[in-house]
Amino acid sequence: MTHSAAETSETSTLSIHFEVGDNPDWPEMALRVDGKNPFETVAEGWRGFDPADILGGERPLLPVHIGRRVAVYRCSCGVPGCGVIAPWIERSPDGRRISWMDFRNYTGVFDGPVRDDVDRFDGRAWGLPAIHFEAAQYEAEVCRAAADRSWETPRRLTARLVETRLRAAGFSVAPEFRLQWVSPAWRADGVELSFGKVGDTPRSGPAYVGLRIPCDNPDPDEAAREIVALLSATPPEDRIRAFGEPWN
Repeated sequence: MTHSAAETSETSTLSIHFEVGDNPDWPEMALRVDGKNPFETVAEGWRGFDPADILGGERPLLPVHIGRRVAVYRCSCGVPGCGVIAPWIERSPDGRRISWMDFRNYTGVFDGPVRDDVDRFDGRAWGLPAIHFEAAQYEAEVCRAAADRSWETPRRLTARLVETRLRAAGFSVAPEFRLQWVSPAWRADGVELSFGKVGDTPRSGPAYVGLRIPCDNPDPDEAAREIVALLSATPPEDRIRAFGEPWN
């Protein structure tokens, strides 16, 4: 899909904030364009993504060289599969402007901000006008927000440290499973881990395995060390029995 940013002398200012609801472990990113929510008139109550999803990793808000479609907001229920606001994000040929264009809604397509094969789906146009930003201001704001981890609670930090250490160690519950994510346990102490079956593995048995590792140590570094040590000390064949169950 090819898009071309319309020539315009008018540019907007992007600002990124963090909002915390009932559970401080699960904040949301709030986008503001010239100080206002640009989507409130068409999707009242719709929500931003978790900061780690939209600002971490490859930083989806930053355009790739050919542009890409990025879900920047999700349904008010918090599930991207129910609906998203997904503009095409690209840089102008001279590199001085970044534009959001062709805002579309998709159902049952996104489970995070980016999906590589999204062009296979048509989506539904939101009817929103294109928004243009000065590239320098836009990129500086995305980088500033990505470096700001004030939203990260001790439990989120524990989960991030556990994930980093397990990935470095190549940890899994079985050869055919790969670690997907680590998060604070829901309404419990400790962390939860999700493992997904590797793509080319024959489809038999569960596609996912979830583990819950209890830990009430309030110090993130110490808690992460305890959790990793407990997992490492448990024989692979006993990890599911000891800490979790398969998800179909």
